[in-house]
Amino acid sequence: MINTAKYFALLENLKFNKALANKANNSETPDALASNLLILQKYANLEVDQQLQELCVEYKLTAEQKSTIDPGIEPTISYIVRLQHVLYSITKNINFHSDAKEDLISVAHLKLCIQATQELSYYSLRCQLHEDFYKSPIFHEVQGKFKANPSLLLLSIQLFVNLLPIRQFHIANSMELVQRDLLAAILSLRVQEDSEHLDKAISYLWQQESKADFFRHILLLKATPLCTSLAKLLHNQLLGKLNSPQGFGSFVDALQQTPNVSPTRNAEIVASIVARKGFTQLAQQKMILQVLEYCKFYLQDADKMCAGILSLRRLYDLNETNQNQIREILSNDWKTLTNPEDVISGLILMDHQELCNCILLWQQLFCSSSVACLPSNLLIPYLPLLLQLYDSLPLELPATAQLSGIISRCLDNRDREKELPEILKRLFAWEIEEEPPWKCLHPRTLILPSANFNQVQAKVAHKEHQADHDMGRILPGLLVSGSHHSLTCNVFLALLGLMSNQLKEKKPLASVDFISSETELKDFLHSKYQIKLDLLIALNQMVAHQPLRAQLALHTKEFLLILKDLLLNRSANQETTDHMLLLVLNLLQELLEGSEDIRLSESSSELKEQLQQLGGQSSNPLIQQSVQSLLTLIKGAWRPSEAVKIQPFQKARSLIEEKQSHLQVYGIQMIMDLVKKRDPATMAQGHLIIALALTTLKDKESYTFLNCVRLFVSLVHVMESEVLDKLSDEYLSDTAELDYRLVVGEAILKVSQELGPLCYRYKAVLLNCFMHGSRSPVPELRMSAFANLAQLCRLLAYQVQNFFQELLQLVNNELSTGGYVPSKRAAVLVLAELLNGMDNLLDYQEMLLPIYRLLRAIEAEESCDPQMRLHAANGLKILNEKCRKMIQSSLEENSLQKQIKVLGIKDKVSPQRKNRHILELN
Repeated sequence: MINTAKYFALLENLKFNKALANKANNSETPDALASNLLILQKYANLEVDQQLQELCVEYKLTAEQKSTIDPGIEPTISYIVRLQHVLYSITKNINFHSDAKEDLISVAHLKLCIQATQELSYYSLRCQLHEDFYKSPIFHEVQGKFKANPSLLLLSIQLFVNLLPIRQFHIANSMELVQRDLLAAILSLRVQEDSEHLDKAISYLWQQESKADFFRHILLLKATPLCTSLAKLLHNQLLGKLNSPQGFGSFVDALQQTPNVSPTRNAEIVASIVARKGFTQLAQQKMILQVLEYCKFYLQDADKMCAGILSLRRLYDLNETNQNQIREILSNDWKTLTNPEDVISGLILMDHQELCNCILLWQQLFCSSSVACLPSNLLIPYLPLLLQLYDSLPLELPATAQLSGIISRCLDNRDREKELPEILKRLFAWEIEEEPPWKCLHPRTLILPSANFNQVQAKVAHKEHQADHDMGRILPGLLVSGSHHSLTCNVFLALLGLMSNQLKEKKPLASVDFISSETELKDFLHSKYQIKLDLLIALNQMVAHQPLRAQLALHTKEFLLILKDLLLNRSANQETTDHMLLLVLNLLQELLEGSEDIRLSESSSELKEQLQQLGGQSSNPLIQQSVQSLLTLIKGAWRPSEAVKIQPFQKARSLIEEKQSHLQVYGIQMIMDLVKKRDPATMAQGHLIIALALTTLKDKESYTFLNCVRLFVSLVHVMESEVLDKLSDEYLSDTAELDYRLVVGEAILKVSQELGPLCYRYKAVLLNCFMHGSRSPVPELRMSAFANLAQLCRLLAYQVQNFFQELLQLVNNELSTGGYVPSKRAAVLVLAELLNGMDNLLDYQEMLLPIYRLLRAIEAEESCDPQMRLHAANGLKILNEKCRKMIQSSLEENSLQKQIKVLGIKDKVSPQRKNRHILELN
């Protein structure tokens, strides 16, 4: 054990002009090294040869290597050896890695050690580099200080490998330039000889120090014009470490530390180095895994993701093996949902964060990069899965918008003439098992809300559960809710063409004599009608989308050709075809009215004969009116474009499409007056009026949407089935905004109240609509659904028997598991209003006891919400009054006395009736 205080006192007397802290403040004096050497010679206990011998023994230099180091030849060598011995002695006798009190040193002493290390790095490393390194401006100042000694350089390298693990020396990046000099020294010596000590030194720098700094130093050294052997050595080091674990991420971090360089430029540099044909296939496979792991780690950092995505795309383009590997890795991302290992009811397959991260990763890989992304054709097999996920997630989640972007990108990049129709046909037919197979949710995979607010979980459902794949609802909802209107138009035309082809196909009538089970019947009906029905629902939903009309005006020729084909291939299923033709004819009329060039085009003239034939054959008055209006336009009787504007309907429509609320309400009132008068031009535009009303219903101004509800009340007198069907579809659409669905629910209720008891014809649609809403995970929608259901039950009390058990179960579930008090109040109100609507209690005997018990339990529970107890008390009061009236009327019937009276004999004529009825006079 030596006296370390003596060595610190020795260091205090030295002038470290080459240390980083002093270099900026002190100018080098010619005798700084000489004066330092004199002090070291004066106070050192050992001669320089003895110090050298001790260092060579410690770091295992051979006698031959030691003999080449002669401190007496050059003062600098003597200074290096003596300073090395001082630092060696201090580090050997002080445990810098210990927190023990006796091992702690002062900040001043630590600073001296750091400065001495930096000074030693300057003389022992930087001054002995390969001559080509001195071409660089960062090393140029030390060129020619003294002749390099390989053995001394090796000794210095080993000493620094032992000094750098002391983490206190790295305060404020004090060792950054020391590490750079050490790396340059290792490479300089390795060009001359290959040594085990050098391998260990470079392994230490890579494994124990910052990997980003390692790459930065390599790139800095490569920027210098070097000899072939040194340049090759640096290049091999760069590529070798790049393929090591964490190599890619460290390389990107090193480049991003460069100031004033854009992330796009960095990404190009990284991709050009990473995706090289010179790498072996094994190295490329490892790099793909590295890049994907890097992308998953930096999901939220767009700048770093840019480099990862571009590198992955370049690797993908290299060869088919890389493409297959990337496809397999992407497939594994969704394997948990498409093919879970364990199918146990209630098992959580994927939590909220894992699902959202997976969706975000795909959005970044395929949509977000400003340079290049993975090709969108990789998404085609995953379209069913992505659409199912989009349908299952709440609209408020960012992951829902990300899924929408992924799906839109995939569809938008497909060829409009061939690829897009084929994909849509396979989607709507749900032919996912054909080659190449597509991915979809496992039949028992279910996305459910979790306990935390606005979060979901993927779970295994019960055995009877089947994952939903209603493409006629999901895909149009996605397109209509987005802003990609050109894609919406392309999909609409493709679906319209697909419907025309479906009507054209003459499928042989399958025999139903041999259907022996419910499954066979279901398959038969699905194969015969399901595609047409889904297409009809999809087109019906899209045709109400206002921006679609402007896009169709740009594709009029294509639209007219499809319409011509559709008229030629009218189906025997009159109801389905008429509904389809009404949609298309209304769109055509709008296009013709908007453009005189389209009216005068050859394609429009060719339609004239087919439209006349359609008008003569169809028995539907709405189709006849639409055909007559179209023929008037095509024949030219409809001349100036101003004529449309002065027509009442067109004027009302233009007012509704304005932005100001007062103009919209004025237009709504005009439409209501025209509907009340049964104006023929207005009645022919029934579906267009519904579309306008639905669009206006989304207005945030209450003055507008409340008047729009009045418009639906007026329309129900002329189009009751269409209005109720369309409103219920909108209310059940999970892609619509919450406020909009609440207003639609209000419109449904007002329309039902307008119809009164006559709405019993639509009881299934109305009750199922609000019952579905009462199961929603959104508490506000549940509250609205229960409140509307209460009013509907009061209106249709005598029609609720078939739904009573389900209704009672819904109320029970809400009261037992629901956490939103207003929706619980509305659930209790359902029972109270149901009792209010019962005229004769004897007709509802089976329903009364469960209702009474539930209301009684709520009313008696003191800890229950006061408003719920009030609703329950009102319900019991209503039941009590009705029971009293029933008993009283029964007693009165029993107490009646029978009398026989002969009229007209000795009847007293009232003196007040002088003007007798003519029949009485006779």
